[in-house]
Amino acid sequence: MEHVIENQQIRVVLGDNGSLLSLADKRSDIEYVKSHGLWRLIINEGESLEIELKAENSQAEVSINEESFSICYNQPMTHTGHHVDITVQVNGRLEGEDIKLDISMDNRSKSIIRECHFPIIELSDQAGEMDLHSSHKGGCVWKHLKNHLDNPNDVKLYKAMEYVYHRKTFSYPSSDAATNSLALADADQGLYFGCHDNTFKFTDHIVEIEDKAHLNLAMVQCPFVKPGTSDSISEFRLSPYQGAWHKAADKYRTWAETWYDFKKAPDAIRTTLGWQRIIMRSQYGENFYTYDQLPQIFEDGIKAGIDTLFMFGWYKGGHDNDYPNYTVSEDLGGYEVLKQNIAEFKRRGGKVILYSNGQLIDRNSDYYLNGNGKKVSVKDHNGNEQQEFYGFSGRGIFNKRYGNRTFVTGCSASEDWCKQLMKVVDTAAELGCDGVFYDQLGTSAYLCCDPTHGHPVPFFGIMNARRDLVKKLREYAKSKGLHFGIELITDITAQHTDYIHTLAGGATVTDPLWEKKGEKPNVMINMDWFRYIFPEVIISNREIRDDTDIERRVNRMIMQNLISDVEIYRCQKTIAEAPHYQEYLGKANAFRKKHSDLMSGAKFRSTSLHKIDNDQVDSEGHIAPDGSIVVMATQSHLDSATVNINVPGRALKSHDFLNNGTLNTDGSITLERHGLVMLIFG
Repeated sequence: MEHVIENQQIRVVLGDNGSLLSLADKRSDIEYVKSHGLWRLIINEGESLEIELKAENSQAEVSINEESFSICYNQPMTHTGHHVDITVQVNGRLEGEDIKLDISMDNRSKSIIRECHFPIIELSDQAGEMDLHSSHKGGCVWKHLKNHLDNPNDVKLYKAMEYVYHRKTFSYPSSDAATNSLALADADQGLYFGCHDNTFKFTDHIVEIEDKAHLNLAMVQCPFVKPGTSDSISEFRLSPYQGAWHKAADKYRTWAETWYDFKKAPDAIRTTLGWQRIIMRSQYGENFYTYDQLPQIFEDGIKAGIDTLFMFGWYKGGHDNDYPNYTVSEDLGGYEVLKQNIAEFKRRGGKVILYSNGQLIDRNSDYYLNGNGKKVSVKDHNGNEQQEFYGFSGRGIFNKRYGNRTFVTGCSASEDWCKQLMKVVDTAAELGCDGVFYDQLGTSAYLCCDPTHGHPVPFFGIMNARRDLVKKLREYAKSKGLHFGIELITDITAQHTDYIHTLAGGATVTDPLWEKKGEKPNVMINMDWFRYIFPEVIISNREIRDDTDIERRVNRMIMQNLISDVEIYRCQKTIAEAPHYQEYLGKANAFRKKHSDLMSGAKFRSTSLHKIDNDQVDSEGHIAPDGSIVVMATQSHLDSATVNINVPGRALKSHDFLNNGTLNTDGSITLERHGLVMLIFG
């Protein structure tokens, strides 16, 4: 027997065993799923920690009440063949084109319910051919989802049971998944998949091939439901939608407006074109720049229109060494020389941002050996300290092979760790800096199981503590007159910072041979998903480290309206070492400055407001502060490309070109190789 629930937009069909048989959009007659159980649980039995229970291997009772349904599953069977005394209840209701789902677990067994995979949907053939838009590193697009996961070049190491589940996993909240949502999309419709749970617990987004046959999407949380207790997980959304992928992103934005703390960035950040990111002293003791060279760093940067120094490795230990001890280096010139040259840098019209790391504690540091390092460090589920390893090398071999520094990580819930990080703000203010920055602090908080920190164990909500830590540090920085930045994108920390230095640059291509092949470069990680949902957040680009592929990458940075991150040879030299980059960035920044009234504080809108008829040309749209719609477009792989771009309901007021291009008499635009056009619609 089939159980049907429907409204004017969508139709859901459930089987007698509680499986989801159909999820169809009645407006376009698209079927999104194949028959599959809605959940699976992972429990322990004795020392075996991954015993699987599936919805389809349970006794189910389905009840329907108009546009709502409930399914009660009893006595699920393990993959080893016996029943377990657990009851699972799934509730759902239709609201317009949304299906709202929650799940509860009543555990009367002797096992712990460690994982809950819910909801699970097996994709139909048509859905499997759609593009997947995820929030990975701010925004990642997998063209034709099924082909991506079926890639024969994808190495299977069989450390997991990849013959059972071949998976790609993205963890929220982190840069791995910067929002708790994703979407399937083609040009005209798609399926939104989200979790609108404001407990912000770790949630994994899973794309998997099950038993070498079934293409599934799922979300996973780890409730650790103990014997004799119950728990529930709620606020999941499955939503067939009409239109481009922006319609799916709008659903997450609507929910985010119920909790996100929107703030306006200070003018110093809102108007900045970029910075030079410079390591003054290396991890292995080499001095790349001394404090008295700050004026020369400014002069090298200003020729490219860059007036800010993002100062890494300014301390005695050198970059990624001796954290959290940030002691001014005598080898680099000493305290007074640093302070004087920061003042000189600012006198010439520049700004200085002071670097620190927001979570690493060097195991060889005095803070770890004789201070609070062991007390505040994150402990894993086995009671061991969570560790990270970083190594940099120069001209030799030993440091590259054997020279990694070993770090533990500070728990964001620890007040002692917060107080330690606040000391960096004090130092930045005393030195006369304009801002302070905390590396790694945007995401990457590890699950902590140390009960002495005063949080639950295991603490799957630790990113709530990370959010609160970021908020406290920003407020303290503001009290000292400093702007405040963090590395890495995720929504719950982004609301409490002035800017984010990204992990991805928004320009890295999947095929580095695109130019030789004469093919359009594919940028898989473009950050559009996050930036469309949260256009208020100011973000940098990254990964332009030498003099290669300059025009294309700089043009994308301008088109996306990002802060320019200059990191020559991974922060070892100024931009003077890359003369072509210096010259072209100077030209590009002059273009940006000319139009700063339009682009400073502009609202990123991706391709949601304009139409373009040539897919060989990339474009992005923005809403300027005066209400104008600004569309920028560029291409780098063809000698020339002609394109029509229009904004429905708006007329073209003016335009400008960076590099060669033509506004034709019929209103079309011709862009020569590396051309970029700015179109302003009133």
